Amino acid sequence: MAAFPSRWTTLVANLLVPLGLLAFSSGFFPYKPLLPGLAKWEDDAPPAAPFDKVIFMVVDALRSDFVYANDSGFLFTQSLIRSGAALPFTAHASSPTVTMPRLKAMTTGSVPSFLDVILNIAESDTSSTLAFQDTWLAQLKARGDRLVMYGDDTWLKLFPGMFDRADGTTSFFVSDFTEVDHNVTRHVPRELAESDWSALIMHYLGLDHIGHKSGPRSPFMLGKQHEMDIIVAEIYEAMQQKPHLQSTLFVLCGDHGMNDAGNHGGSSAGETSPALLFISPKLETLGSRAESPVEAFADLQYYRTVEQADITPTLSGLLGLPIPLNNLGVFIPELLEMWDHGSQKLDVLSRNAKQLLNTVKATFPGYTFDAKDTASSCSSGADSGIQGAQCAWSRAQLLLQSNADTSDSHTMIESALMQFSKIAQEVMSSTASNYDVSRLSLGLLTVAVAALLVLPATYVVCARSKHPGGFLVFLIVGYGLMMFASSYVEEEQQFWYWMCSGWFFYLHIRPKSSRARSSWMAQCAGPGLLLCQRFLRRWNQTGQKFAAEPDIARTFLPQHPNVLWSLVILTYADSCVHLLWRVPRSILARLGAIILVVLAFGFKLNFVASDSPELLEGSFLSSVVAAYPTGLSLVLHARLVFFGLACLVLSALFSRDPTGSAQAPNKLLHEPLSLLLMTQSRAANIPLFLVFRIQVVLLSSFTLTELEVTITTLIAQYMTFFAFGGSNAISSVDLSNAYNGIGSYSVLLVGVLTFVGNWAGPIWWVSASHLLRPDEAPVARQDHAALLTFHVAMSVISVMAACTALRTHLFIWTVFSPKFLYTMAWATVNHIAVNLVGGAGLAHLRSK
Repeated sequence: MAAFPSRWTTLVANLLVPLGLLAFSSGFFPYKPLLPGLAKWEDDAPPAAPFDKVIFMVVDALRSDFVYANDSGFLFTQSLIRSGAALPFTAHASSPTVTMPRLKAMTTGSVPSFLDVILNIAESDTSSTLAFQDTWLAQLKARGDRLVMYGDDTWLKLFPGMFDRADGTTSFFVSDFTEVDHNVTRHVPRELAESDWSALIMHYLGLDHIGHKSGPRSPFMLGKQHEMDIIVAEIYEAMQQKPHLQSTLFVLCGDHGMNDAGNHGGSSAGETSPALLFISPKLETLGSRAESPVEAFADLQYYRTVEQADITPTLSGLLGLPIPLNNLGVFIPELLEMWDHGSQKLDVLSRNAKQLLNTVKATFPGYTFDAKDTASSCSSGADSGIQGAQCAWSRAQLLLQSNADTSDSHTMIESALMQFSKIAQEVMSSTASNYDVSRLSLGLLTVAVAALLVLPATYVVCARSKHPGGFLVFLIVGYGLMMFASSYVEEEQQFWYWMCSGWFFYLHIRPKSSRARSSWMAQCAGPGLLLCQRFLRRWNQTGQKFAAEPDIARTFLPQHPNVLWSLVILTYADSCVHLLWRVPRSILARLGAIILVVLAFGFKLNFVASDSPELLEGSFLSSVVAAYPTGLSLVLHARLVFFGLACLVLSALFSRDPTGSAQAPNKLLHEPLSLLLMTQSRAANIPLFLVFRIQVVLLSSFTLTELEVTITTLIAQYMTFFAFGGSNAISSVDLSNAYNGIGSYSVLLVGVLTFVGNWAGPIWWVSASHLLRPDEAPVARQDHAALLTFHVAMSVISVMAACTALRTHLFIWTVFSPKFLYTMAWATVNHIAVNLVGGAGLAHLRSK
């Protein structure tokens, strides 16, 4: 190792990795080019509009079955469907299914950039504003109308200065089920009495928050649906009774749905299937009555499915507005019946088709859409792609030029215009992003240089221990190849589970020292580790294929609450015992340690009783919860726990082990870290820390080398991430504990707590690696850092290469792009901040 300045090469490599990620991201997530300005009428006589006002009510995460199924709480809304006053649809929300991109789709009619997933989290961000883009809100404003908004303040960020009255609430404080909605509802009676607005926008958040906290089957869910249904009834009755609301269109919709875990962001049926209803007493004259409720559909496609972007041209036509320039939506044909004359219907569809034609021409300037020029090339009957759009437009123009004014000709022209619009929508929605290949290459080259810098040190370490080194090489190569297959990316947890089992088997059969061979614990360690691994593998089903299968955390433990809480108490008791071993031998210190553990357990109990009471029903703790003091808020309770942990950390820094050992700070810091990670984990995942503790004890019976410790903790970090329920889908990000101790939204604090909650397993094993390591010699630390850096660099290269090679793949935005975002988190936060910086701090304390 002396021949290679590994310290400096490792440092430079870890500077290059984030730079490479940044360069690649700038080429992979560009903003799509948009047509500037606002659409205007081609003539001075806009078509007659059946409505002059719109009430746009968004219920965040309103999945289709929440409204349409037999167990729905929207009873009044279902009666409107039966009477024909409401036209029901399922709106397909394309990935990414998070709020900001979906609001962009509903207001511009366009397909948002995947970069909006990141911008959606940064609440202070203003770069994603729609202030200078064409939307149906901007068209209303340009007409001189007044707009008001209450609810999710994402609207205020997207549309600054657009609303004459507004009251926004943060969309990220998911611990709040009630206040975020009451803050909207309290404005409803006053606004319904006012006649000075043309658009009333309401965005309710409570149902989404319930989903994030305890899933779609939460006991709070039905009550929240009833609450939203009452708002629908209040609005509809006002539309019937108040003269200034007689020509008002009421739109009830969800921005996205949620999966079986209550999260969203991915492309599962639950996440992409929000409800959409157009409601008005005027619609009863259409006679479009439908059965409601209806039997549940596995794919959640109730009634007819439309694209979420179709809301934009439909609202524009019904309100008499020009269709926004960048719209890719198609007018929903069921609402054409709001016009009596066939010529008016044709005018609506023709304007939609012409607007889409302008968008297609701007994207494909080399193609002509003249009917005479394309007639000969359309003999083959192309019905898809840009050629299909050309032919469909040619057929529509030929029919329009026939000047026939009969009902049959109108029907044929309507069908031709709709066909062109659908093909144009498909072509434009599937058009590849404007990738900057030079930046993609620069990012790849930068990270490749980082990998080359640490390659010599990695080679020397692996050559010194051939079998472990060979295993590490196999792991890196296998992982890299796996990234080029979408199915393997979705089921990545299987790779790490098998790698972990294989590694534990190797540790059991590898040559051992004479001391290890004589140890009965060492003889039992291998089978014990594999048994623990089996439990971890079955704890949380994750990925895509098996996500809904029964598991321990979400199936067995909720059905056996006494087992759950026995394991939770045992885990906290284990933490308390280890704390008592490490704190100074004084009554005050030991009493403080006991109080802190009891306080942490009490917080978790209080938290579950508040947000997931079903986990306590029928358990031996139900009477304890009933007697628990209710005056202590969850925010204050969490802050007391964090304060106690901070005091414990300070005591670890300025005190020594009872035996005077210099290793005391490192070992003592591991205990408050464990308590912090338990505080940030779901109750059903807390027993996993007890399993981790058993694994460390079993591993300690082996005489692990430095390389073996590095490989063990590296595999354990990735494996436990998935064991906690993580995946490569954005929808698996757990926000349930992201607001512990926070009274108001802070992007920094919430971001840190979100990472800690989702990477609790990896963080724990970073700390545990220092308990397993035989020494903290400088050379050993340098080797450890070099190996981790090489692994991360090669992982980043493989994901970048896959995204580059497969950038036109069907699943680029649903599978590979989310994987790249997770890779960024692994490489920057977990590797650099936790593994290297945090690990260096622990090593320094150990050497004090």
